[in-house]
Amino acid sequence: LSAIFYFSYNSLNPWLQGLTAGDAWYMKALSMIISPVLFVILLITTIFLYTILGTIIASPFLDFLSSKTEEIYSGISPDADLSFTESIKDIIRTTKNAIKLLVLLLFLNLALLFLNLIPGGAFIYAFLNFFFTAFFYGFQFFDYPLEKRFYSFREKLRICWRFKFTLSGNGTAFFLMSFIPVAGFLGLNSATVGAAISFKKYIEPALEKKGA
Repeated sequence: LSAIFYFSYNSLNPWLQGLTAGDAWYMKALSMIISPVLFVILLITTIFLYTILGTIIASPFLDFLSSKTEEIYSGISPDADLSFTESIKDIIRTTKNAIKLLVLLLFLNLALLFLNLIPGGAFIYAFLNFFFTAFFYGFQFFDYPLEKRFYSFREKLRICWRFKFTLSGNGTAFFLMSFIPVAGFLGLNSATVGAAISFKKYIEPALEKKGA
C-alpha cells in the first residue's frame, strides 16, 4: 500500500500540474493546492484501504472480541455464538459498510476542496478532513455493537453522529496507532474493545433513556 501511494503520487502530481499550466490566477491557485490536496486524498485512501482490508480479514474475530468485551463489561452475553454462515454474512455486511463509508468520505473531501480557494481555508480543510476521517474510523468499530441491535446503516449514522466526539476519539487513537510498525495491527483490537466499552458505558444508556 505504501508503494501504491508513492507511485500514485509521483505519477499523478506532475500530470495534474501540467493541466493547470497557465498565467490565469485560478490556474495558479489550482497549481498551489493540487500537491497538498492530492497528498491528503491519496493518504486517506491508502490508510482507508489498509483499514478496510484489515477489517474484512479480521471481521469475524473483531465481532467476537466486541461481543466478549460487552459480556465481560456487563456480565451479560449480547447474543449467541455465530455460525459459519452468519460469519460470512458478517464479512459481507462489513465490506458493504466499509465501501459506503469510503464513498461518503471521498464525497465529503471533494465537497471540502473549495475551502482551499479562500484565505485560511486550507487550515479549515485540514481540520475538517481529519475530523471526518477520525469519525469514520471510529464508526467501523462502533458498527459491531450497533449491528447486534439490528440498526440500519442510516440509523447507525444518526446515532454515531450524535456521539461524534466519542467516535472521533476512538478513530484518532486507531489512526495514530496504525502508524506504529507491526504494533499497528493491534490497533484493530484496541479500537474494537474501546468501542464496545464506550458503547455500553455511554451510548446504550443514552439510547435507552431516549427510547432510540
